[in-house]
Amino acid sequence: MTLTNAAPPYVKSEFTVSSMMHSMLAALLALLVIPVAHYGLRPLVAAGASVLTALLCRILFRLFRGKGGSVSEASVLVTGLMVPMLLPLNTPLWLPCTASAFAVLVALEPFGGFGRNPFNPAAAGVAFVSLCWPKRVFSYFDPSQPASFPAFGAGVFHVAQSPAEILKQGFKPEILPLDMLWGNFPGPLGSTLILVIGACGLLLFLTGAGKAETTLCFLGAAALIAAAFPRILCSPLTSVKYEIMSGSLLFCSVFMVTDPVTSPRTFPGRCLYGAFAGAMTMAFRWFGAYEQGACFALLVANAAAPVIDSAVFRLRGWEGAAA
Repeated sequence: MTLTNAAPPYVKSEFTVSSMMHSMLAALLALLVIPVAHYGLRPLVAAGASVLTALLCRILFRLFRGKGGSVSEASVLVTGLMVPMLLPLNTPLWLPCTASAFAVLVALEPFGGFGRNPFNPAAAGVAFVSLCWPKRVFSYFDPSQPASFPAFGAGVFHVAQSPAEILKQGFKPEILPLDMLWGNFPGPLGSTLILVIGACGLLLFLTGAGKAETTLCFLGAAALIAAAFPRILCSPLTSVKYEIMSGSLLFCSVFMVTDPVTSPRTFPGRCLYGAFAGAMTMAFRWFGAYEQGACFALLVANAAAPVIDSAVFRLRGWEGAAA
């Protein structure tokens, strides 16, 4: 194995950065179609405000560092678009903007920009606002009740507990797992559309923008833990259905754990990484303070990715090449 010096971005994939980012953008935009059809322009405004904040923060940071203010890097658009998908539609607009600003100014640009970042920026941004404003991040409107969301300003809606919160309390959600496929339950903006997320995942895997083995190992580890240690009194299969489809677990398995920058570069490394991230997500669900821990688990997995890479290199006898 031969490693050569090159300029960033350092993407651990044979596909081009442009093709991967464009596929990711298309998949994320597809998640906005149904919310826009149901609730008007508010989902687009939230996504647009988050993306604009990410772009402005990148421009200001690069101008401050004397590197110019180009906005052509599609990874910033992906980060800005991913953040509101992990937050409720009923949150004020400043919340996704704050998360995007943190993602760019703390988790992305200080490390040299896309390709150098050790942590997933969107996960870092959402984790930050979750720690600072947990009541806003984990407060969801009830989609089964009448709701109105103006493009700007506060909406009119009924607050309801999400299935993830009910599971956290040790109770069985009233909604059946099969009904959760259609997304008509409280949760983050882009994380309740189970069938759409599955279709987007298939698109990303077919276009090479995501690695299926990482997602499958992530979901496999989470499913095994859910089956072996149900949080509620139910069959192992029912426990798996609720755990996989509630919260942001499925969204993170498709859009975030497959990040080509922060995940390992080898097939066995990605399998170990996915399984570790899935196990950590379930650990945060069991022992964490919040109903959703996928973003926190992903940051822990990001930190472990270089160790996993090094372990795989040693097992394959690539110590010298990797150094």
